[in-house]
Amino acid sequence: MRRLQRVAVHAAVVVDGRLLVVDGALPWTVLAHGETPAAALRRTLGDGSEAEGLLAVHDGRREVEHAGGPVDVHTVHLVLAARAPRPPTGEWLDVAGRGERWPLVADALVAVEEAELRRLAPGEDPDVPVVRQRLACYAVVVADGALLLTRLSPLTPSPGRWTLPGGGVDHGEHPVAAVVREVHEETGMDVEVTGLAEVGSEHFTGRSPRGVLEDFHAVRILVTATPTRVRVPEVLDVGGSTDLARWVPFEEMSGVGLVGVAQRGLTLALSRDAEGSARREP
Repeated sequence: MRRLQRVAVHAAVVVDGRLLVVDGALPWTVLAHGETPAAALRRTLGDGSEAEGLLAVHDGRREVEHAGGPVDVHTVHLVLAARAPRPPTGEWLDVAGRGERWPLVADALVAVEEAELRRLAPGEDPDVPVVRQRLACYAVVVADGALLLTRLSPLTPSPGRWTLPGGGVDHGEHPVAAVVREVHEETGMDVEVTGLAEVGSEHFTGRSPRGVLEDFHAVRILVTATPTRVRVPEVLDVGGSTDLARWVPFEEMSGVGLVGVAQRGLTLALSRDAEGSARREP
């Protein structure tokens, strides 16, 4: 059975303690290929709308019948706080007492579009990029003034550079479960996710580690996490995309080659000022 993983973006617009819902749910859309979550919100809410933070992550899975055969669809739902100067017409509900229970559209109502299914087709012409969207989740883990980082192996496009622990979300896997799994595989440490930081994306054309030309859309969720026990990191998944893991003190970061997601993680870590961070063992 074919598998399709996609991302749905939901807008939580709150004005004067009241939440906007349209047809009984938060305004929403499916993230288009190459589109940023912020752009998806603007497309849904209108020009001038802005994303103001990641509030919640949910997921759902269902089987969809299609002309080419059944499709196993895994939808990851991102709830973003949003500001909308001219919001769509809808109903306004009291936020008080709602907590984190967001009224999301039912998975069964999130239709599968033909353009999404075309991503599943194998490339036939090696000179025509294969369309690929990849959802990943990375952890910002701070302990005693240091950030947990992993070094990219020669199997990756950026060998020797450093990134945050984390990686791709498997089909049917919740992003939080994915990042806990990835951190353990790459550093040997168990972590507890303590918060949602942000979501971003990058769109480019390049060759995969297998040499396949790809029109690549990377969607990245960043979370904050705390290790259950802080110790010297050890790569458990030997022979993969990570060949080393270590705690890097903030004062040594200027001499470390960081990829973009790690640069963003460092900014977030510094903004937290090590608040609530664990202490490393001597």
